[in-house]
Amino acid sequence: MLYRELVIVLSNQAFRVLKDREQVKDIIQEVFISLYTRRDELPEAVNIVGYLNNAVKYKVSNQLRNQLLKENHHRVLIHQAHQQEVVPPLHLEQYELKNKIARSINILPQKCREVFMLSYYGNMGYKAIAQEMGISVKTVEKHMSKALQVLRRELKEEHYLGMLLVAASSLI
Repeated sequence: MLYRELVIVLSNQAFRVLKDREQVKDIIQEVFISLYTRRDELPEAVNIVGYLNNAVKYKVSNQLRNQLLKENHHRVLIHQAHQQEVVPPLHLEQYELKNKIARSINILPQKCREVFMLSYYGNMGYKAIAQEMGISVKTVEKHMSKALQVLRRELKEEHYLGMLLVAASSLI
């Protein structure tokens, strides 16, 4: 009986804010279910109409807050997607090559990788690398030989060796 008397008033109250009949219907249903499940906890002198009005307002404000959070999250995701690097098709091969080289370098044992990085990216000679790392020049040569052997094998498997030559010539 209470439901029939108040459902239209409460629905109109919620609809003025939400403008979505399905959401309003869900909120009204949740409010009345909550009233029914908590009926023994409510004091005798409670104003049921006031209680239901406040419950609807609370549910509507929660719904609005959740919608805003979803919209903001969606906006942030779109913004992040636009901020991420887009690789132009012309540079895709170079991009793939750089990634493959980086993965191949990471396969190298630690000391071997350090020697390779100091030589190629640090532009250091074998003698300077030996002094820097506290090892002999002969050990530096062995590490470089092993590094180049591994890189050739890795890049050859994927047919990247030719691309490496093209990329190296474009860097000069």
